[in-house]
Amino acid sequence: MSVITFFGRAYTGKAQLAQKAADVLGCKVLYDQDIIDAAAKMYNLKKSSIENSIFKDPPFADRYSPAKARCIAAVKSVLADKIKQGPVVVSGFLGKLIPSELGLHILVTAPKSFRNWKIQHEKDNDIGIDTKAQMDSSDEAFLRWSLYLRSAESRRPMDCDGVINVTTTGQTDLIELISNAALNRKEAMTPQDFALAADVSRLMAEKGHPVSVAARHDQIDLVVHKPVLMFSRYGKKLARLVQSVNGVNKVNTRTGRLFYKADILPGSNYFKTPTLAPIIKQYEQLYARVMERHPAFINRATADARLVAASHA
Repeated sequence: MSVITFFGRAYTGKAQLAQKAADVLGCKVLYDQDIIDAAAKMYNLKKSSIENSIFKDPPFADRYSPAKARCIAAVKSVLADKIKQGPVVVSGFLGKLIPSELGLHILVTAPKSFRNWKIQHEKDNDIGIDTKAQMDSSDEAFLRWSLYLRSAESRRPMDCDGVINVTTTGQTDLIELISNAALNRKEAMTPQDFALAADVSRLMAEKGHPVSVAARHDQIDLVVHKPVLMFSRYGKKLARLVQSVNGVNKVNTRTGRLFYKADILPGSNYFKTPTLAPIIKQYEQLYARVMERHPAFINRATADARLVAASHA
């Protein structure tokens, strides 16, 4: 096992689960702020810029610039470096940047009543706090980040190994389930693959090329997320650029969702903010599996095929 990630909405208890899992497995736990602090220091970035890139929509002037991509690439580089040093547990939004082929990925949820209690508890039982506003704000940030992951990183809500409802099973039992799953996990990607992909992602961000990057051994796969003419020429340009990264032997490129089509006039639709509705629907499908009479933990290998079909709807 290289890494376990706990991902989900705020106030669901994922940080406590992450710490307990790290204690049982004898490894370090990383939180979003730890990773942000390290990325800001290592790559001379403002912490506020990284935080805004993750938790908020960037300023309008930065929405179509490489600024956000640079921040995300820096974070991925820090994650890759930490994973190479030894097994870690990651809690928070940023663990979702780690590909599903590497490590064990757990989506954590909880009923509103539990989350309300967590908000009050973390705010020292302040009776004047607006729990609904707190929850709505955190959920909006979570969904916005999930939408970014879907469009720019090709990560889907379905790309997880387990879904947990923290209120239906005791923490001890949950940690045992997670630990056993982690120890038996066969990873299709190595930490070195992820580190190489992170290096390429940082180069692409610095040069202003919006692409998704995946690595297998010394081979890099690029998915281009921009409308371009003469894709073959553009792909060759990217390949030459990526070849400059140490450890890269072969580069493949393919078109992504914004590839230019000759029968469509490019316009504002290319930059239209995608709707959250499909992302919300996918999460609702996942959450439904662990609520009420359903098991507290779901393994991806035994997931219902209907759920997979629903996630593509």
